[in-house]
Amino acid sequence: MEFETILYESKNKIGYITLNRPEKHNALSYQLLDDIDAVFDHAEADNQAKVIVLKGAGKSFCSGFDLKGSYYLTPPEGGWKYKNSYEILNKKIYAKYPRIFNFPKPTIAQVNGYCTDAGCYLQLLCDISVAAEDALLGHPAQLWGGAQSMPLWQLYLGVKKARYLLMSGRRITGKEAEQIGLVSISVPRDKLEEEVNKLASEIAKIPAEGALHNKICLNTALKIRGVDALFDYYGQMNRYWRFKPG
Repeated sequence: MEFETILYESKNKIGYITLNRPEKHNALSYQLLDDIDAVFDHAEADNQAKVIVLKGAGKSFCSGFDLKGSYYLTPPEGGWKYKNSYEILNKKIYAKYPRIFNFPKPTIAQVNGYCTDAGCYLQLLCDISVAAEDALLGHPAQLWGGAQSMPLWQLYLGVKKARYLLMSGRRITGKEAEQIGLVSISVPRDKLEEEVNKLASEIAKIPAEGALHNKICLNTALKIRGVDALFDYYGQMNRYWRFKPG
Protein backbone atom coordinates (compact mmCIF):
# COMPACT_ATOMS: atom_id res chain seq x y z
CA MET A 1 0.00 0.00 0.00
CA GLU A 2 1.31 3.47 -0.89
CA PHE A 3 0.80 6.79 0.90
CA GLU A 4 1.39 10.29 -0.40
CA THR A 5 3.58 11.54 2.45
CA ILE A 6 4.66 8.35 4.22
CA LEU A 7 6.80 5.39 3.25
CA TYR A 8 5.97 1.98 4.67
CA GLU A 9 8.21 -1.08 4.51
CA SER A 10 7.99 -4.40 6.30
CA LYS A 11 11.02 -6.66 6.60
CA ASN A 12 12.53 -9.03 9.13
CA LYS A 13 9.37 -8.82 11.28
CA ILE A 14 9.74 -5.02 11.57
CA GLY A 15 7.39 -2.46 10.04
CA TYR A 16 9.03 0.87 9.20
CA ILE A 17 6.84 3.98 9.07
CA THR A 18 8.82 6.87 7.58
CA LEU A 19 7.39 10.38 7.57
CA ASN A 20 8.32 11.59 4.10
CA ARG A 21 8.32 15.40 3.86
CA PRO A 22 12.08 15.91 4.29
CA GLU A 23 12.03 19.31 2.59
CA LYS A 24 9.76 20.53 5.45
CA HIS A 25 11.50 18.60 8.25
CA ASN A 26 8.45 16.30 8.15
CA ALA A 27 6.10 19.02 9.40
CA LEU A 28 2.57 17.72 9.91
CA SER A 29 0.45 18.94 7.00
CA TYR A 30 -3.16 17.98 6.29
CA GLN A 31 -2.04 15.09 4.11
CA LEU A 32 0.62 13.81 6.48
CA LEU A 33 -1.86 13.81 9.37
CA ASP A 34 -4.31 11.81 7.26
CA ASP A 35 -1.58 9.43 6.15
CA ILE A 36 -0.55 8.76 9.75
CA ASP A 37 -4.05 7.44 10.47
CA ALA A 38 -4.00 5.27 7.37
CA VAL A 39 -0.51 3.87 7.85
CA PHE A 40 -1.10 2.80 11.45
CA ASP A 41 -4.22 0.94 10.31
CA HIS A 42 -2.13 -0.71 7.62
CA ALA A 43 0.69 -1.56 10.05
CA GLU A 44 -1.76 -3.12 12.49
CA ALA A 45 -3.10 -5.37 9.74
CA ASP A 46 0.41 -6.34 8.59
CA ASN A 47 0.83 -9.76 10.20
CA GLN A 48 4.50 -9.86 9.17
CA ALA A 49 5.36 -6.82 11.30
CA LYS A 50 5.78 -7.61 15.00
CA VAL A 51 7.37 -4.26 15.90
CA ILE A 52 6.84 -0.81 14.39
CA VAL A 53 9.62 1.77 13.94
CA LEU A 54 8.50 5.37 13.42
CA LYS A 55 11.10 7.68 11.86
CA GLY A 56 11.53 10.67 9.59
CA ALA A 57 13.11 10.95 6.15
CA GLY A 58 15.97 13.39 5.76
CA LYS A 59 17.50 15.55 8.46
CA SER A 60 14.68 15.51 11.04
CA PHE A 61 12.19 13.27 12.80
CA CYS A 62 9.34 15.81 12.84
CA SER A 63 9.33 19.57 13.46
CA GLY A 64 5.67 19.83 14.52
CA PHE A 65 2.55 21.07 12.78
CA ASP A 66 2.99 22.70 9.37
CA LEU A 67 2.70 26.47 9.86
CA LYS A 68 1.41 26.86 6.30
CA GLY A 69 -1.55 24.56 6.76
CA SER A 70 -2.72 21.81 9.11
CA TYR A 71 -5.87 20.72 10.89
CA TYR A 72 -4.42 22.00 14.14
CA LEU A 73 -3.26 25.49 13.18
CA THR A 74 -5.42 26.59 10.25
CA PRO A 75 -8.93 27.89 11.06
CA PRO A 76 -11.73 26.37 8.97
CA GLU A 77 -13.85 28.53 6.71
CA GLY A 78 -15.92 30.83 8.89
CA GLY A 79 -13.54 30.54 11.83
CA TRP A 80 -13.42 28.24 14.82
CA LYS A 81 -16.70 27.32 16.49
CA TYR A 82 -17.27 24.78 19.23
CA LYS A 83 -18.90 22.27 16.89
CA ASN A 84 -16.28 22.42 14.13
CA SER A 85 -13.42 22.52 16.65
CA TYR A 86 -14.71 19.26 18.08
CA GLU A 87 -15.20 17.64 14.69
CA ILE A 88 -11.86 18.75 13.26
CA LEU A 89 -9.53 18.62 16.25
CA ASN A 90 -10.96 15.50 17.85
CA LYS A 91 -11.11 13.42 14.69
CA LYS A 92 -7.98 14.68 12.96
CA ILE A 93 -5.67 15.37 15.92
CA TYR A 94 -6.62 14.03 19.34
CA ALA A 95 -7.87 10.64 18.17
CA LYS A 96 -4.30 9.95 17.00
CA TYR A 97 -2.81 10.19 20.47
CA PRO A 98 -4.55 7.27 22.20
CA ARG A 99 -4.51 5.39 18.87
CA ILE A 100 -0.69 5.40 18.80
CA PHE A 101 -0.35 5.12 22.58
CA ASN A 102 -2.54 1.99 22.60
CA PHE A 103 -1.29 0.54 19.30
CA PRO A 104 -1.31 -3.26 19.74
CA LYS A 105 2.32 -3.75 18.73
CA PRO A 106 5.51 -2.39 20.31
CA THR A 107 6.51 0.96 18.81
CA ILE A 108 9.96 2.55 18.63
CA ALA A 109 10.65 6.16 17.67
CA GLN A 110 13.92 6.74 15.81
CA VAL A 111 14.68 10.40 16.59
CA ASN A 112 17.10 12.57 14.67
CA GLY A 113 17.37 16.28 13.93
CA TYR A 114 14.37 18.36 14.96
CA CYS A 115 11.86 16.58 17.19
CA THR A 116 9.82 19.51 18.38
CA ASP A 117 6.26 20.44 19.34
CA ALA A 118 3.84 17.87 17.86
CA GLY A 119 6.86 15.92 16.62
CA CYS A 120 7.92 15.47 20.23
CA TYR A 121 4.36 14.29 21.00
CA LEU A 122 4.79 11.52 18.44
CA GLN A 123 7.94 10.17 20.03
CA LEU A 124 6.36 10.39 23.51
CA LEU A 125 3.46 8.25 22.28
CA CYS A 126 5.80 5.46 21.19
CA ASP A 127 6.78 2.79 23.71
CA ILE A 128 10.51 3.37 23.31
CA SER A 129 12.40 6.33 21.87
CA VAL A 130 15.99 6.14 20.65
CA ALA A 131 17.48 9.54 19.89
CA ALA A 132 20.64 10.72 18.22
CA GLU A 133 22.76 12.52 20.80
CA ASP A 134 22.63 15.72 18.73
CA ALA A 135 18.87 15.63 18.05
CA LEU A 136 16.91 18.66 19.27
CA LEU A 137 13.77 18.05 21.33
CA GLY A 138 11.31 20.38 23.02
CA HIS A 139 8.12 22.38 22.70
CA PRO A 140 8.99 25.96 21.66
CA ALA A 141 5.43 26.52 20.38
CA GLN A 142 4.26 26.50 24.00
CA LEU A 143 5.51 30.09 24.17
CA TRP A 144 2.45 31.10 22.14
CA GLY A 145 0.33 30.23 25.15
CA GLY A 146 -2.66 27.94 25.22
CA ALA A 147 -3.01 24.30 26.16
CA GLN A 148 -0.99 22.62 23.45
CA SER A 149 1.09 20.38 25.71
CA MET A 150 0.18 16.74 26.05
CA PRO A 151 -0.42 15.13 29.46
CA LEU A 152 2.52 12.77 29.03
CA TRP A 153 5.08 15.51 29.68
CA GLN A 154 4.41 15.83 33.41
CA LEU A 155 3.56 12.14 33.76
CA TYR A 156 6.86 10.99 32.22
CA LEU A 157 9.26 13.75 33.22
CA GLY A 158 7.82 14.85 36.53
CA VAL A 159 6.49 18.30 37.31
CA LYS A 160 9.72 20.29 37.54
CA LYS A 161 11.44 19.01 34.39
CA ALA A 162 8.26 19.17 32.30
CA ARG A 163 7.48 22.72 33.35
CA TYR A 164 11.06 23.78 32.81
CA LEU A 165 10.77 22.78 29.15
CA LEU A 166 7.15 23.80 28.55
CA MET A 167 7.32 27.19 30.25
CA SER A 168 10.68 28.19 28.78
CA GLY A 169 10.23 26.77 25.28
CA ARG A 170 13.83 25.61 25.43
CA ARG A 171 15.09 22.73 23.32
CA ILE A 172 17.49 20.12 24.56
CA THR A 173 19.73 17.59 22.88
CA GLY A 174 19.02 13.90 22.61
CA LYS A 175 21.72 13.26 25.18
CA GLU A 176 20.06 15.66 27.65
CA ALA A 177 16.65 14.20 26.81
CA GLU A 178 17.86 10.77 27.86
CA GLN A 179 19.07 12.14 31.19
CA ILE A 180 15.63 13.52 32.13
CA GLY A 181 13.53 10.69 30.67
CA LEU A 182 12.16 12.47 27.59
CA VAL A 183 13.61 9.62 25.50
CA SER A 184 14.67 6.09 26.42
CA ILE A 185 18.29 6.18 25.27
CA SER A 186 20.57 8.29 23.08
CA VAL A 187 23.36 7.17 20.79
CA PRO A 188 25.79 8.85 18.40
CA ARG A 189 24.02 9.88 15.21
CA ASP A 190 25.94 7.44 13.04
CA LYS A 191 24.83 4.56 15.30
CA LEU A 192 21.14 5.51 15.47
CA GLU A 193 19.73 3.25 12.76
CA GLU A 194 21.92 0.35 13.84
CA GLU A 195 20.77 0.61 17.45
CA VAL A 196 17.10 0.91 16.51
CA ASN A 197 17.25 -2.11 14.21
CA LYS A 198 19.05 -4.14 16.87
CA LEU A 199 16.46 -3.25 19.50
CA ALA A 200 13.52 -3.86 17.17
CA SER A 201 14.94 -7.26 16.17
CA GLU A 202 15.25 -8.28 19.82
CA ILE A 203 11.67 -7.29 20.59
CA ALA A 204 10.39 -8.97 17.41
CA LYS A 205 11.55 -12.32 18.82
CA ILE A 206 8.98 -12.10 21.60
CA PRO A 207 5.77 -13.99 20.73
CA ALA A 208 3.16 -11.54 19.51
CA GLU A 209 0.72 -12.49 22.27
CA GLY A 210 3.39 -11.92 24.90
CA ALA A 211 4.38 -8.54 23.48
CA LEU A 212 0.74 -7.46 23.41
CA HIS A 213 0.22 -8.64 26.98
CA ASN A 214 3.30 -6.67 28.07
CA LYS A 215 1.94 -3.51 26.47
CA ILE A 216 -1.57 -3.90 27.84
CA CYS A 217 -0.21 -4.38 31.36
CA LEU A 218 2.07 -1.36 31.14
CA ASN A 219 -0.58 0.90 29.59
CA THR A 220 -3.20 -0.22 32.10
CA ALA A 221 -0.93 0.90 34.93
CA LEU A 222 -0.84 4.38 33.38
CA LYS A 223 -4.60 4.35 32.83
CA ILE A 224 -5.08 3.66 36.53
CA ARG A 225 -3.06 6.83 37.08
CA GLY A 226 -5.50 8.73 34.85
CA VAL A 227 -3.78 8.99 31.46
CA ASP A 228 -7.05 8.49 29.53
CA ALA A 229 -8.74 11.30 31.44
CA LEU A 230 -5.73 13.53 30.83
CA PHE A 231 -5.93 12.93 27.07
CA ASP A 232 -9.60 13.93 27.13
CA TYR A 233 -8.95 16.97 29.32
CA TYR A 234 -6.23 18.42 27.11
CA GLY A 235 -8.38 17.86 24.05
CA GLN A 236 -11.20 19.87 25.62
CA MET A 237 -8.81 22.63 26.71
CA ASN A 238 -7.46 23.02 23.19
CA ARG A 239 -10.96 23.20 21.71
CA TYR A 240 -12.03 25.93 24.12
CA TRP A 241 -8.81 27.83 23.40
CA ARG A 242 -9.86 28.22 19.76
CA PHE A 243 -13.21 29.91 20.04
CA LYS A 244 -15.06 32.48 22.14
CA PRO A 245 -18.43 31.27 23.47
CA GLY A 246 -21.40 33.32 22.34
